[in-house]
Amino acid sequence: MPEPRLEIHPDVQNDDLVEITSYIASDNPVAADHVYEAITGLFIELARYPLMGTEYSPLRRTLTGIRMGVVTEYPNYLVYYRPLPGNAGVRILYVLHAARDAATFAKAHRRQ
Repeated sequence: MPEPRLEIHPDVQNDDLVEITSYIASDNPVAADHVYEAITGLFIELARYPLMGTEYSPLRRTLTGIRMGVVTEYPNYLVYYRPLPGNAGVRILYVLHAARDAATFAKAHRRQ
């Protein structure tokens, strides 16, 4: 069986993860490292099991097919992703705090 593919949108690495970890690190750098490890660990798990997350039911058709995974250790963080064709892996699109409105964020930050 081929190794599952993990594609990460550049803005996830450059924006989402930087914002999340910087915010946490301002109070607790060790906790920021733990959150980062938990989020990126979920990326790997989702690549192995692309249908593991919940199907996201958007009002906008451009978001159809996106799924959402919850970071188990830190359930306030959600990973939005799209399974690759044939469930050969995933493309990570967004990592957001649960308090943020995903549809509004996606409209302002189009990622495919």
